[in-house]
Amino acid sequence: AHTSRVQAMQRQREAEQAQRQQVAATNASKRWEQAKPCTTHAYLSRKGIQPFEVKLEGENLLIPLRTTDGTLHSLQTIAPDGLKMFMQGGRITGCYFAIGKPNDSITVCEGFATGASIYASTGQAVAIAFNTGNLEAVAVALRAKYPTLKIILGADDDHLTAGNPGLTKARAAAMAVGGYLAVPEFFGHDRKDKDTDFNDLHQLAGLDAVKACFDRAELVPVGSGVAFNEQIAAWAELQPLVSNTEAAPYPLDALPALVRCAVQEVAGFVQAPIPLIAQSAITAMSLAVQAHTDVERAIGLIGPCSLFMLGIADSGERKSSCDGYFTKAIRDYEAREQEKAKPLIKAHQTELDAWEAQRSGIKEKIKALAKDGKPNAAQIKQLHDLDDEKPIPPKVPRLIYGDATPEALASCLAKQWPSGGVLSNEAGVVFGGHAMKNDSAMRNMALLNQLWDGWLNATDRKTTESFAAMAARLTMGLQVQEATIRAFFANTKGLARGTGFLARFLVSWPKSTQGTRMFTEAPANWPAREAFNNRLTAILDRQAPVDDNGILTPAMLTLSPDAKQAWIQCHDAIEKELATGGELYDLRDVGSKAADNVARLAALFHTFNGSIGTIDLDCIESATSIVVWHLQEAKRFLGELAMPPELSNPARLEAWMLDYCKRKDTDKVQTQIVQQYGPSGLRDKTVIDSAVNKLDELGRARIVEDGNRRFIKIRPELLEVET
Repeated sequence: AHTSRVQAMQRQREAEQAQRQQVAATNASKRWEQAKPCTTHAYLSRKGIQPFEVKLEGENLLIPLRTTDGTLHSLQTIAPDGLKMFMQGGRITGCYFAIGKPNDSITVCEGFATGASIYASTGQAVAIAFNTGNLEAVAVALRAKYPTLKIILGADDDHLTAGNPGLTKARAAAMAVGGYLAVPEFFGHDRKDKDTDFNDLHQLAGLDAVKACFDRAELVPVGSGVAFNEQIAAWAELQPLVSNTEAAPYPLDALPALVRCAVQEVAGFVQAPIPLIAQSAITAMSLAVQAHTDVERAIGLIGPCSLFMLGIADSGERKSSCDGYFTKAIRDYEAREQEKAKPLIKAHQTELDAWEAQRSGIKEKIKALAKDGKPNAAQIKQLHDLDDEKPIPPKVPRLIYGDATPEALASCLAKQWPSGGVLSNEAGVVFGGHAMKNDSAMRNMALLNQLWDGWLNATDRKTTESFAAMAARLTMGLQVQEATIRAFFANTKGLARGTGFLARFLVSWPKSTQGTRMFTEAPANWPAREAFNNRLTAILDRQAPVDDNGILTPAMLTLSPDAKQAWIQCHDAIEKELATGGELYDLRDVGSKAADNVARLAALFHTFNGSIGTIDLDCIESATSIVVWHLQEAKRFLGELAMPPELSNPARLEAWMLDYCKRKDTDKVQTQIVQQYGPSGLRDKTVIDSAVNKLDELGRARIVEDGNRRFIKIRPELLEVET
């Protein structure tokens, strides 16, 4: 049963990957058709090459990735400064960009500039594979199409990179197809460390020097041995990991157009993970709208539209910056309301001083009469009456809180303003502070659960003023480090899920962008972000439905008939998967709240869009896409969290290594690098060795040695799977 479940998970991953690749291919075709012909470009000028039928999309070069049958699968963009990016979800393996038509030979190489220089020097066709990991796949595909054609691998000479992956991979590809190997030779030229490929040789010594290298290309017979000194034994049979650590792309298209444009605009500059940026935008929406709107899912099923959102990511992912871009309207609103309330606050303080003086005088009178043995009942009654007349402070909106404890937050919502939000890029108080120690964790999680439901129950306090049961609205937009939340789960011994606390959150566990965020100048203006904040301002400037007693009375939104039917279908589809053997069986707590969150998010979209009447079908469908994505993220994270370390550590190490290897264009990582920069909790040599041993058993990674240096080598096929 376990094996069949693993195989089913693997088939599901393959189906999801195929779907993502199909979506990318469709989008690639549209973009390619709309792109303009290219004649000049800063990158081409700097590299000394011709455009060779690439196109322009804005200021970027656009290069198609096709298979041997001519099908377009994806696109590469090259910015004027040389930054290269591929479409998210697009297929790369086996795809290439062709320059020229095969005659006597075809050369397979890595990059566009390299291929352009090779074609200009030899006049023979070139297939650009885009990275070292794709060289062999392209060479094999071309051999199948051209059984007798001479295939040459034009290697990069990565002489300063451990294992020289450019040369190693090119030699392996040549060996796989019985091809030839050409290597750039810089002897006799003033070579710099950066000079590694044929375009570098072209610029340094001219096209004749490039052609000479191809004239000297050497045959690499099939099975002719292994490059360098790496000992290659047969890999163990490839077996799947139990954990699926790969995230699906965030459903950006499901966001309202104004929100989507703002998210993309901020992403272009901040370069944080898209799910964290979207979380900031949705959190701001929830915070602005929640006081004005409730939602009725069905008769008797009524609740707020507030959301709890949790991003699991390392420090430094720029969540605070993202929050700042999307909460400007909220902070400006707070400042305006504080300024407007200054006269009221001043008047209240005067009234309070007078009241306290009067109360003090009555108390002194009571003491004096009691001391003289005289009756003081009238004064005691006077004191009781005066206590009922204590001046009530004005209600001044305060919406944004940082690391407030749950009790302090509840007090502010009860006494100051009944709608607020906790925005934190560390979430230390919520998950790692004293408030969540064993003795108080249950109480505080129950309190936050109440606030998600929209209520503050009556409470008595020894040290602070008590308050009666009342409506309140709370939004949470938190980022927490993986190690912190793991410790939180351990410390609370299951309470986080047993109490339904975590179930209320929309969870994301995005892949880090750190290490890829090259410097970008801030844009001169932010039209999409400004439009987003202008819409929030319009919502906030509406009179909040808070009566003189501070009671919140939001308007009630209902679902249109077709929207309600779609919501019921979503509810029932999720419910079926909660049954024994269902995909969400181990996620029953989170799944049980998913349909509620769909309705909440749909209400936010409806209100943000400025729609009137009932919530329409489009809002429900968009909200469903996003909540289901978060549901899968929760499944990914909690599924791995529940795994014992002997299973979760190999999965986490492999995920980190795949990301590192693809960014660095290599197939191995020195163990010293893992110890310094690897996943938290996976930097101890003993833990690393144990994880690698498990990956070795599964045929996924192993230790190789180069002199006195130890590397962890990833199985080549795993690097060819596009994410």
